[in-house]
Amino acid sequence: MPFAVLSDTDVKAVLRDLKPFEVTNIADDLVQAFVQYSCHDEQQYQPHRNVITRPGNQVSLFMPATTQQSIGVKIVGISPSQDPAGASQDAKLKPALQSALTICDALGQATGILNAAELTAFRTALGSILLYRLRQVTENIVVFGAGKQALWHIRLAILLRGQDIRKITVINRSSRRTQELFDAITESGLPLHIDLEAFGEKEDDKVTLEDVVTAADAIFCTTPSTTPLFPATFMTSEKARVKTRFISAIGSYRLDMAEIDPELLKAVTDPSGSFSHQVWQGHIAVDSIEGCLQEAGELVTAGLSSDQMLEIGRMEDLRAKTNPSGLREWLESGFVIYKSVGIGIMDIAVGNKLVELARSKDIGIHLDSF
Repeated sequence: MPFAVLSDTDVKAVLRDLKPFEVTNIADDLVQAFVQYSCHDEQQYQPHRNVITRPGNQVSLFMPATTQQSIGVKIVGISPSQDPAGASQDAKLKPALQSALTICDALGQATGILNAAELTAFRTALGSILLYRLRQVTENIVVFGAGKQALWHIRLAILLRGQDIRKITVINRSSRRTQELFDAITESGLPLHIDLEAFGEKEDDKVTLEDVVTAADAIFCTTPSTTPLFPATFMTSEKARVKTRFISAIGSYRLDMAEIDPELLKAVTDPSGSFSHQVWQGHIAVDSIEGCLQEAGELVTAGLSSDQMLEIGRMEDLRAKTNPSGLREWLESGFVIYKSVGIGIMDIAVGNKLVELARSKDIGIHLDSF
């Protein structure tokens, strides 16, 4: 098999021109990776990620993963904080986080190396979109954050459900980053019927954060926040419980972080609580139970057990086979919370598809032998 080298520019070129059917094809492969992970004993073949901190606070993350078809490892380098005044011009231009994904076939023959910065943002957002795309109502979307994750959540939502969206509101502290996000969305193609707004941009605007959040049909949380982005009362009030919502949280990845109020998680997973008729058997959706128990601060603080979490792979397997009563209704119109901390098989599944697409579109460097 030819060996592919995809730079950051190459990966962006592949992703920039994705058509809805291509996104669906990648999503289908990601679903199958999740099903293998959750239902076919693949978890035992996933090595633990390692974090190495060298003198000077240079941090390196090694994230290996295996599937029946592929072996891969993503290496992430996190630069130590620098005094802007003393940093070189090159250091100022480089992002603080660099990453590369190497993929091999099942026998260890290398098949590709990809710059993984854009890939990681894309695959994480796609994980959220797997469930979001099932929603019956998605006119009003609220996004917390304005980085790559926010961009890809919005792009994918528009690609797959654009005809059903009427308004997207971005909530972020930096007006500059919000404008950069808006420019990127507009450049990639924003349908004329969708209003794109920044919360709080109008000085005379009397709309509160609670107004914006409770009006949302879907909420994408994409920030590494150490405090909940909104209080549980925004969702638990009698007014708020008139409608249901889809909420994804992918930004927090340590035990000291939290995007969702733990009190909301407790309320949603209470089988006899006020959300019991909107939530299937008191569950929230996750990518990995093991990963979330180790890294998802809000879930651990809420005291959620593994029985209250349903892995997306298990969920998709149930949908395809027995489709138990109430599951479909929950995913389409119930109150769904999805929490992701990321697992390595996501990188392999999506990375392989991007290599395939790049080869078909003659993007990147492709060597006959390596």
